Amino acid sequence: MLIKLLEVLSGESLPKPTKGRMRIHCLENVDKALQFLKEKHVHLENMGSHDIVDGNHRLVLGLIWTIILRFQIEDIIVQTPEGRETRSAKEALLLWCQMKTAGYPHVNVTNFTSSWKDGLAFNALIHKHRPDLIDFKNLEHSNAQHNLEHAFSVAERQLGITQLLDPEDVFTENPDEKSIITYVVAFYHYFSKMKVRAVKGKRVAKVSAVPLAPDSAHLGLLHELPFLLFRLH
Repeated sequence: MLIKLLEVLSGESLPKPTKGRMRIHCLENVDKALQFLKEKHVHLENMGSHDIVDGNHRLVLGLIWTIILRFQIEDIIVQTPEGRETRSAKEALLLWCQMKTAGYPHVNVTNFTSSWKDGLAFNALIHKHRPDLIDFKNLEHSNAQHNLEHAFSVAERQLGITQLLDPEDVFTENPDEKSIITYVVAFYHYFSKMKVRAVKGKRVAKVSAVPLAPDSAHLGLLHELPFLLFRLH
């Protein structure tokens, strides 16, 4: 599973997995994945294949977050309104959220914790790209539980974005920053690909009546990795 996910995320081929369910087979396969990450200059501090196979909670959680950071967040680059590129992954993602939610009442995204607690920022992101799915003007700032449930439900049922969080995970005194970043990244990648597909669709429409379909298998695998983070958290 780890090898397959890394192939999808990186777009490269890894060594063929060793067949079998014995411990030695598991160790060999995890070692192949870790070796690939090392070749990509991904820092794996004090981590060996036995740690993953033995289910070391802290190290497995750290590995999953490292993979998410390297292959889903690190490549995010956003153009500022002045035309400059911002290159810090977290900074770029935050800027993207700010640009997409600008002008929405009661939405002021300044971080990946408290700015999302009332659920309006999630709804604003969806409404910005799919206004047909969200009746934003009827959402109440004071009804965080409903807002979060609504955004998460629409994202999963209408967009296919796996619900990685429950409302209680966000509407809490101290929301987990990494968890919210990981979920927001899923929105970023979905809407970015939607934009690319729309552009390609317009080009193809000039020469063909066949619409472009999203690669659902690819998107599904991309969603599985961050989901593991929350299962382990």
